[in-house]
Amino acid sequence: MSIATTNRVTLEEFLRLEAEAPENVTLELIDGEIVEKRMSTRSPKHSLCLSLISHRLLSWLESQDVLVGSVNTGEVRCRIQDSPERIVGIDIGVWLGQEFVTPPSDPPLYEVPPTLAVEVLSPSDTIEYVDEKLIQYLAAGVAQVWIVDPEIQTVTIHRPNDDPQVYSSRQTLTAEPELAGFSIAVSQLFRPASKVKRE
Repeated sequence: MSIATTNRVTLEEFLRLEAEAPENVTLELIDGEIVEKRMSTRSPKHSLCLSLISHRLLSWLESQDVLVGSVNTGEVRCRIQDSPERIVGIDIGVWLGQEFVTPPSDPPLYEVPPTLAVEVLSPSDTIEYVDEKLIQYLAAGVAQVWIVDPEIQTVTIHRPNDDPQVYSSRQTLTAEPELAGFSIAVSQLFRPASKVKRE
């Protein structure tokens, strides 16, 4: 992952530059400056983890009687701060509320932070980069940030003004109170549920 910055740009300029960026480059707008991330191809383990977490969160949301919203994955674009402007890509984000049922298109980004932001670690991530993103999320008011490590199969939940909670693959993760009723064996976030082959 390499980082490069340019002069301060507007949202319109950022969206244009992002559209013109090569496929292996993801752009973020941090304090009015472009931050460039060169993304390596994701490993099957990383991609499977993203799929499983997204699936579990979407299943939970669809099971709710009152709560509505959306679950988004794949570096979803989000403005987490207005002044100075910060636009980042989130591995997985959960936005709760009727206003988030339909994906935004004008501008094509979520304009408020999500209730939950999930970052799945990849070999190219540095401690400094992950820590910086975590600090940005919590400062923006994200209620929960999950840092997920597919290698050692742990999920660390961070909340503003609270100690982090680390869950191993032998434990059950709960996301109360922000994600009411969400509870899952951590192991299910890293491997599909086994199925019995029928004769």
